[in-house]
Amino acid sequence: MTLPLFNIGGLASGLDTNSIVSQLIQIERIPINQLEYRRTFYQERQQAWDDIATRISALREQEQKLSDAAEWRRFSLATSSNPDAVAVAVTGSPATGATSFTVDQLAAAHQVAATGTFGAATDLVGAGTFTLTVGGTNYDVTTTSTTTVGELVSQINGLGVGVSASLLQVTSGQYRLVLTADQTGAASAFTATADQASLGTFDVVQQGVDAQLTIGSGTGAITVNRSSNVVDDLIDGVELTLATTTTAPVTVSVDRDLDAATEAVRGLVDELNSTLSLLDDLTAYNAEANQSGPLTGDASARDLELSLRSKLSGVVPGLSGPYTFASSVGISLTRTGSFTFDETAFRAALEDDFDAVAALFGRATTATDPRVSVAAVRDSSLDGVHAVEITQAASVASVTGTTYTAPTADETFDITSGTKTATVTILAGSDLATAVQAINDALSAAGISTVKATSSGGAIRIDETRYGSAFSFTVAANSFGLAGTFTGTDVAGTIGGVAATGTGRSLQGTGTLDGLILTITASPAEVAAAGGTLSLGTVSITSGLASRFDEYLETVEGTDGVIDRARDRWASQIELLDDRIEDLEDRIAMREEILRRQFTAMETALSRLTATSQSLGAALAGLVGGPG
Repeated sequence: MTLPLFNIGGLASGLDTNSIVSQLIQIERIPINQLEYRRTFYQERQQAWDDIATRISALREQEQKLSDAAEWRRFSLATSSNPDAVAVAVTGSPATGATSFTVDQLAAAHQVAATGTFGAATDLVGAGTFTLTVGGTNYDVTTTSTTTVGELVSQINGLGVGVSASLLQVTSGQYRLVLTADQTGAASAFTATADQASLGTFDVVQQGVDAQLTIGSGTGAITVNRSSNVVDDLIDGVELTLATTTTAPVTVSVDRDLDAATEAVRGLVDELNSTLSLLDDLTAYNAEANQSGPLTGDASARDLELSLRSKLSGVVPGLSGPYTFASSVGISLTRTGSFTFDETAFRAALEDDFDAVAALFGRATTATDPRVSVAAVRDSSLDGVHAVEITQAASVASVTGTTYTAPTADETFDITSGTKTATVTILAGSDLATAVQAINDALSAAGISTVKATSSGGAIRIDETRYGSAFSFTVAANSFGLAGTFTGTDVAGTIGGVAATGTGRSLQGTGTLDGLILTITASPAEVAAAGGTLSLGTVSITSGLASRFDEYLETVEGTDGVIDRARDRWASQIELLDDRIEDLEDRIAMREEILRRQFTAMETALSRLTATSQSLGAALAGLVGGPG
């Protein structure tokens, strides 16, 4: 502590008063030293739980790679018999199997070129109108006598309609205007016309075409067309990149990636052992050294350690066959409390029954009816077999008009969806296809992407693409029989005999089945044909080791979980100690100030007494030694 600006420091008494005060203050600080030691003790425990939280987070991240049986399909290898022609990549969860096809044609972007030539980008185009027709809509660019071909290129690119313009140098000093669709496929076709003489006419350099594949041969062959050379919807979970055409079939095969699955499970065992080792170190007591870990005797840490071991060593309820517990696939608990992983035994189990091993670790869901799929399962409390019945199928908002008759005069009406309104104009004499296109163009221009028009039985039909009562649209009065407000319906029914809640195609369980969400694709016609109540079989749910482990770890590291409570407990203790230390520091500072004042007063008094004594001594000496 800083000494006061003025102190005598034993000048009068001869005492080292600064040292005396410092020693007295050190005695006063003994309680603070004890509190600071205890705070360090608590901080070590708080840090220990922080370390546990880090380990649990890493363990859970590894475990979640295995917690869904369906996701085990991601442990897949896709190969191509001709990778130079067709490259493959796994992007989802494909089923095993092989698909063969020939690549008959690659997708190409539509491209046209002006016949007129220019010496440089600064050459003038001349006054006139350039017209680009995309999707039946004309886009005009007007030029003047001072417009250069380079400026025309910029103006075309500024239209933002999916066609790019550039100047192509054909020979030295000779350029041509080239227009290319931004996307490949037959739908990328467009036309260009111009009345500027310098541009000439426009020739098709490359016709926009779709990629074409043929599966099989003969009369039963299947022709597949795609607008892009990157095909991600032919084989579910596999992306194909077409590079060249082929005369011989290319075979794309999907097999299980046993190495990836083995490595993922090994990672789980390693992470679990690391976590258990940390807990062992933190809770250990060394009798020889009389040294304990920061969490020795901590019941929460010990319970966590025991629970982690039990979660991976139990039997999974609901499973049958040879793979129902961890040791059946090579994961065993040793006498020292760690786990071992027998890779040979695990790979043998995968080769024997990959799906059974996936079910041992992940959450497996099956439905007996293809019109039912499990969208979500909250936790293992929902395990079991549950019957599904529906009394109403989900539907989209829809309207079909009267038999179409071409209008004799232009007709305009509005379609409103949410906060957006499209104004449709069907020109006089338009046929049905043109009228449908006019509606879709107006919807697109208004930013309404979920409502589409089609032709149905010689009439115009308008559909919302989203299911359920939350989605509707309104069509204003018109002569096509489309007027009114139209709303979809939600699925309704029961799960496990208990009334469920429907939202669109989602059917959510209630009561003890809250957290189970099914997707129902049955149609209203199917419900009607069943007499109003349609049985959709059952759904079965079995939660494996990893999925149950995930539930437990979520409670450990979640809000008010074991880790949260432990850290809060030590943080509150540290906060209390900080407050007590701060109070004692204030009291000691006041005590030191009082002591220094007291010693300063003593030194001042002694100094004055000394001065008085010296003065009296001198006076007495004068009296004794004076004239007689």
